[in-house]
Amino acid sequence: MRKQVITLAAIVAMSFGARFVAAEKISGVLIDEKCAAKFTGKDDPEAAAAKHKAACAASCCEKGSPLVLISGKDELKLDAKGQDLGKEYISKADANTKVTITGEKDGDTIKVESIEASETK
Repeated sequence: MRKQVITLAAIVAMSFGARFVAAEKISGVLIDEKCAAKFTGKDDPEAAAAKHKAACAASCCEKGSPLVLISGKDELKLDAKGQDLGKEYISKADANTKVTITGEKDGDTIKVESIEASETK
């Protein structure tokens, strides 16, 4: 019985540990999908998109264009929670489009846990 309890506890601990290990921090530019299309063909899409205004992303998002993250040359979609967090973040008066997203990358989608402004250097 004791071995079964220890084994069960180990399995539970590993499953929680695996969940936390899967989360990563991904930095890039938070932008609406419509405007992102203007930058994805550039040599450095993230650098080109960095000049995009947060107010434009917020406006296009309100009109139905989903938010995405351009990280390097990748365009990553945000899950439903990420869309909600992104809309809340990008609508702030002092929002910066350069962000760090904590979440789990699954193909070209991020399962978002949090969105915060990246530190500017």
